[in-house]
Amino acid sequence: MTVRQTRHEQSPHSVRAELAARLRRRTPEIEQAILDRITELAEPDRDADPGYVAGLRGAIKEGVAYGLEIVEKGVEAPIPAPPEAARQARRAVRTGVRLDIVLRRYAAGSRSLEEFILADAGNLPSQVLCQVLSDQGLQIDRLMEFVSAEYGDELQQASRSLREMEADRIVRLLEGSSRVCPEINYDFDRWHVGMIMSGRTETTRQFVRSIAERSACQLLEVPHRESATTWAWLGYRDQPSLPGLVELLEEGLPDGINIAIGEGRKGLDGWRQTNREARAALQVMHYQTQPITRCRDVILVAAILRDPSLATSLIETFLAPLDGRSDSGKVLRETLHMYFQKDQNAKTTAAALGVDRHTVERRLRSVEERLGQTLETCSAQLLVALGAEELLRDSPYRANEPVTPAR
Repeated sequence: MTVRQTRHEQSPHSVRAELAARLRRRTPEIEQAILDRITELAEPDRDADPGYVAGLRGAIKEGVAYGLEIVEKGVEAPIPAPPEAARQARRAVRTGVRLDIVLRRYAAGSRSLEEFILADAGNLPSQVLCQVLSDQGLQIDRLMEFVSAEYGDELQQASRSLREMEADRIVRLLEGSSRVCPEINYDFDRWHVGMIMSGRTETTRQFVRSIAERSACQLLEVPHRESATTWAWLGYRDQPSLPGLVELLEEGLPDGINIAIGEGRKGLDGWRQTNREARAALQVMHYQTQPITRCRDVILVAAILRDPSLATSLIETFLAPLDGRSDSGKVLRETLHMYFQKDQNAKTTAAALGVDRHTVERRLRSVEERLGQTLETCSAQLLVALGAEELLRDSPYRANEPVTPAR
């Protein structure tokens, strides 16, 4: 490279190599930043194990080296997953650290590395920077899939219990088997509400049992080993009231438990459907802090979040054009949020925002001008884009939790 060459004249490979070299010089700083961040996700009674703590530091060290290799060579390069990541995933099983905590730590570490990449990017060509960040997203997804597989394999190697055999029977039913095993003590002809609960297994089991008793309904619950969650169904003789059930759940929900809920469905097919709905709600639950997520409230956003690239496209198409000078983008978003909450009524929106109606109408016209279409033609897209952007902005979670049944 001559002295006069700019980064725009360099090949993408050389630009990436320079960025990786700068980041490698900051490796100790990056590793410490990641350790500090994931410490916020600590489980004191689990993380005190010396072997697990040492392995955590080793996994961070190898993970950073792995990430910087991706920065330099790209996601298509044949770079093997860090061996310590596999060993640490297996230690997590033996130590009792939940998979969702393990994955959240990887997501948090990925966010820290991206912050260092952006800080060191300087005048890096935007096309190269976008590719580097895209590669980082893909590599953390792959790494988390690898870690999840190692975690699940360790669980499968544990001795099988009667409860695990029952879980396998339930899995086969979920996958479409028409044979209902008599060993499963549950009436599949009833109305069902499917739930997926994250939190300590014994606590979730005790809680859902108390809900079943108070509701005078049947209960079928089983631990889902891959995702470290508890899957449950409440069986009712008559069609259940979902608002009433949600209220009952909220009354005594223990700390640390989050619940994704499907809708009331009937029969064996309904039993499967309400579980699929709970799994869809689970997709969204990982991105937010509220303890209970009902499928019907998030079904559109859940569909978008199954493909993060589509979520990004939706946000860039319908929300990015709202950004401009000062905080105009923020104001327009707030106005749209309230407008949809108030059933697209400008008068009640204005009252809720503390402005006059003409101000609201002027802001809505500004949205239409920036998008080049009327709100009537894109209100559904805007509503979903606002929900997806809010979830993605407020949560470090980057990849999908395993949501398919595990054998």
